[in-house]
Amino acid sequence: MIRLLHSPPGLGQVVALAMGMAEALDRWQARPGEILTVVDPEGRYFRARLLSGLREAVVFEPLPPGIEPARPRRLCPVIPDRERMLLILQKGVELGATEILPLISERSSAVGGVRHGQDKTAAWDRFVLKAARQCRRAIIPVLHPARSLEQFFADPVVEQRAFLDILESGIPLASWYRRCHDQPLAILSGPEGGWTDRERQLMLDRGAMAVSLGYRILRTETAAIAAMAGLVTLDSAFT
Repeated sequence: MIRLLHSPPGLGQVVALAMGMAEALDRWQARPGEILTVVDPEGRYFRARLLSGLREAVVFEPLPPGIEPARPRRLCPVIPDRERMLLILQKGVELGATEILPLISERSSAVGGVRHGQDKTAAWDRFVLKAARQCRRAIIPVLHPARSLEQFFADPVVEQRAFLDILESGIPLASWYRRCHDQPLAILSGPEGGWTDRERQLMLDRGAMAVSLGYRILRTETAAIAAMAGLVTLDSAFT
């Protein structure tokens, strides 16, 4: 996130960037003259044009509050084939994921980003950056290395976790959201063919909640995108 040293006194004003922004600017691959989303010390978002030297910016447009989730929000899709994975990355970024953690399951159609013509992780990083730029994100979502379900659940629980499943097995997404919308969230979306019984039991045993998007059987990329879109819609109802 690119932070301003102080709140802008008005639009069209030159404001210094906060100290220590070199790493953030490098991640954005920022250049003089570029327009990016910045945040002031009061947490307000603006569009600003970077000046030469990358130490100052001209603030010219205020943005509404809530353009970034108030708390971390991870999207954890089981890796599908190349085009579907790129679509999940793009739409996940647009819909507010703060982190994306690809998963490997028993029915994965690709493993680790290398099978079936899958892009390597470096290419995924570029795709995430491009999507973040296009939709005016204030952050570049973190893209983690792919993990198995066992590796994912071996990490300490720092969030409320839900895995997408058929209606008979899960509660509606809105019901889960009402219980935990004020906490960090993680959504796990499954592979083509769905989770195996062993995987379902593993996730339930580790405290994850089965969540449903309704009666229709959705493609793997549709389910991930629909869940993130649902969270965005519910955000507006709870703010």
